[in-house]
Amino acid sequence: MIPRQGTAAGDKAEAPDGRCRIKKPTQKRSINFTTDTLETLDKLAARNHTTTSELVRGYVEKGLAIEGNREDIDFIARIIRQELTAVYHVDEIKAIADHDTDRIAKMLMKIGKINGAVFFLLIKVLMNLANEGSEDDFDQMISGAVRLGVDYMQKKDFQINSFLQDAENLRGLADNL
Repeated sequence: MIPRQGTAAGDKAEAPDGRCRIKKPTQKRSINFTTDTLETLDKLAARNHTTTSELVRGYVEKGLAIEGNREDIDFIARIIRQELTAVYHVDEIKAIADHDTDRIAKMLMKIGKINGAVFFLLIKVLMNLANEGSEDDFDQMISGAVRLGVDYMQKKDFQINSFLQDAENLRGLADNL
């Protein structure tokens, strides 16, 4: 490959934007494009007040820079992974987190069930405040309230607000305790 004439290191050229740039030595390559691609490149070059060659060179340089950055990112990611696994033992952390997560989930289920039962039991107690019932009635109220509490916990998040705002349905459920 023979450097183009007039491109020796240190030669100056005026860029399309009017700035003076020092040209680097170049070598000529022949690249084939489809007619449509060439037309598109020519239009873009004209719109950007530059030559098609300058436009293509710019695209190639940008593409190479992107590819180089990808390699750098992959390299950096490997180093980060190595450092993290050297400091933290992932399997041990996962085992601890899994154990704690299971324990918290079980506690939340217990809390949710009892809260649901208390909610419905409170409604029933308030409704029967003036009417004292037998011990069997009270036992039935408790077991019914627990069932309603479990049903409440099984509702989806998007169902909760409308369920709690339906006072007539809540009174009906509590009345059946």
